[in-house]
Amino acid sequence: MTVLRSGALTDPGMVRVSNQDAILQETTSFAVCDGMGGHAGGEVASAAAVSALRSSLMTTTTAEGLREAIVAANDAVLAAGEGKPELVGMGTTCVAAVLVGTNDGDRLLLANVGDSRGYLFRRGELSQVTEDHSMVAQLIRDGLLDQAEAASHPQRHVITRVLGLEGSVEVDLFELRLLEGDRVLLCSDGLINELDAEEVTRVLSTQSDPEAAAEDLVRRANANGGADNISVVVIDTLIGDEDVVELRPTQRRNNAPVEKSGKEGWLARRRRLGAPRLMTVRTFGFAVLLLGVVISGFLFLKWFADSAYYVTSDGQAVVIYQGHPGGVLWFQPHKVETTAVKVDEVLPLRRPTLANKVTEPSLSAAKDYVRNLSEEFQQAAPTTSTTAPSTSHP
Repeated sequence: MTVLRSGALTDPGMVRVSNQDAILQETTSFAVCDGMGGHAGGEVASAAAVSALRSSLMTTTTAEGLREAIVAANDAVLAAGEGKPELVGMGTTCVAAVLVGTNDGDRLLLANVGDSRGYLFRRGELSQVTEDHSMVAQLIRDGLLDQAEAASHPQRHVITRVLGLEGSVEVDLFELRLLEGDRVLLCSDGLINELDAEEVTRVLSTQSDPEAAAEDLVRRANANGGADNISVVVIDTLIGDEDVVELRPTQRRNNAPVEKSGKEGWLARRRRLGAPRLMTVRTFGFAVLLLGVVISGFLFLKWFADSAYYVTSDGQAVVIYQGHPGGVLWFQPHKVETTAVKVDEVLPLRRPTLANKVTEPSLSAAKDYVRNLSEEFQQAAPTTSTTAPSTSHP
């Protein structure tokens, strides 16, 4: 069984007023969509695509299901712009990932349309899984352009595939068998245009929490200019496979090499895979602090629960309890004394109040109250004369 943990953040950047990116972050399904097409069109397109993906990916169990989810997102963007001239020409890129179960174990399926990217970070090395659908990317694949030339090419922003422009869409699919400690990064081009692979690697190597990693990547992209919207999803593999299997796109490579690992201890395997430590100084300090807060809260409740006393009747006798009437949470009052005063030795007008419990701040105050009840009863008792009548003799 594969267990994932994720962190995500989308930000308008330092130049754009609006954010035309949208992200999907669920337990086992994720996506980044980068909208385009006027002031409002891009936001509408990316939001429509993410909404459709959220519905479709909940039941996706195969690569074909993921492809159909992307097609449904394409249809949703087209439907969102139907009959609205102000939204003509809007569209969105998309990179999506979903964890599915197979007969051979869990797999993370990736799909992309456009130049939003998916990366695999394994054992300190960052590799791009998806392939950009852009003019310069195709020129690089054809050997007509190198990376340095692509960075300044006048048509570097021309995208060759996008959701929402045509009734059909071609989708690239990829399949990953995740190892413990692997990280998958989904991002819009607003991140990659500002950070090189070395800086992305540095962040993914040093930020163990995926939420913190996403925030750090966005912060650095903004610090480098933030010329576009920036969206990041970082997916961590907490529990995954042990064997090393290279990533293989389902369209192109079917015989991925497999490197078997020998028997080794659980802790050694985690270190080899680069998984974050389960307990660090920071997490230990936080755990101690949290434990202190819990203990302090427990002791405070205990003190408060025992800080009062009340007097009531218990059968025929007047009794004293420590605690608040009815108790405080799971702390219930307990009897501390059964006094010598009987209920029938209390004035009738005091008995209803006594039955409803009379609260006192201390044990001594409670005893004083009982003593006052007794004295009050004795003072009200009738007195009789014992003097014999005198007689006279004639």
